[in-house]
Amino acid sequence: MILATDAQRNTPHPMWWDHMGRITMQTLLIGGGPSSPIPREQIAAFADLLPDARHITLDAGHLVHETRPEEFLAAVAEFLSPAARTPS
Repeated sequence: MILATDAQRNTPHPMWWDHMGRITMQTLLIGGGPSSPIPREQIAAFADLLPDARHITLDAGHLVHETRPEEFLAAVAEFLSPAARTPS
């Protein structure tokens, strides 16, 4: 399964990228920094395609929620707070 998901992430079907703009919900993307197997550039490109995305990076590798749980939870809590949910 890991090989299949890695292949899809590394070479996504073009339609996948074409449809990102259809996601209208506010979206939080949390990247793991330079030691993450998911390239920062790929996460940034994904964030650029979403109409209302927030992108943060925590220098934590792939398992951000395990490596930096306090920072991860603070970012999620801030994103979910009523003040943060106000449309921009």
